[in-house]
Amino acid sequence: MKFNLFRAPDGSEGGSPVATPVMAAPPVVHGSAPMGPTKIAARDVSVFYGPKQALFDVTLDIPDKTVTALIGPSGCGKSTFLRTMNRMNDTIPGCKVTGRIEMDGDDINAKAVDPVLLRARVGMVFQKPNPFPKTIFENVAYGPRIHGLAASKAELEGVVEASLKRAGLWEEVADRLHSPGTGLSGGQQQRLVIARAIAVEPEVILMDEPCSALDPIATAKIEELIDELRERYCIVIVTHSMAQAARVSQRTAFFHMGRLVETGDTEDIFTNPRERRTLDYITGRFG
Repeated sequence: MKFNLFRAPDGSEGGSPVATPVMAAPPVVHGSAPMGPTKIAARDVSVFYGPKQALFDVTLDIPDKTVTALIGPSGCGKSTFLRTMNRMNDTIPGCKVTGRIEMDGDDINAKAVDPVLLRARVGMVFQKPNPFPKTIFENVAYGPRIHGLAASKAELEGVVEASLKRAGLWEEVADRLHSPGTGLSGGQQQRLVIARAIAVEPEVILMDEPCSALDPIATAKIEELIDELRERYCIVIVTHSMAQAARVSQRTAFFHMGRLVETGDTEDIFTNPRERRTLDYITGRFG
């Protein structure tokens, strides 16, 4: 189901005001052409936390049904940029976003956009698994229930089962759906959170270092899941692991000190980067 991002013209919901820079530079083309149709297009996006500027004029196309990895040292703006794509920065007092971000041609920061519906279309998976203090079943059923995506109990049960199967968790929890989600292992909790995100049929999944708190076995399962999910979703992942970016992504964007330095096909970024800063980072000279 595709949600309508916009409220009625008289709706009161909207995000933080978006002002386009007066002297915006023309879009810069980074790397080769996207692998598929562009799902999200960012143009001259800057982010301010009060007087401090955290992101500077980022222009980037995110292709659909592709994994795009955002890499770079801590504090370089990766997670800040990730949060602009589902307007989570709206929740931070004093935060201001300038520039333009479009999804399927719609400006997601327009006043008429309902951020709740936007976040149903653009799901988020955080660094630390955050299941609700509810049962496994209720964790996954929560989104479809509040958005009215299931007309009956049987339909809701079908959505939960399908989501858990898609997240590679069904076989492990089918006999304990009414047990607390917080009782699962860390890797299972992260897959539960992914099942919860995909239960509302999003189009984009944002992942902010989803494996940093997991052991190697759980990490391998999440990476395998990401590879399967990209056939259905546009996925953007922030990671500090160069090896993980190389394994799971088809496109990579390198950020440094709040600026997008270089983006392109992952193989090209890791084998033949065009920028010296990119080479220095992926070879461990700084980070």
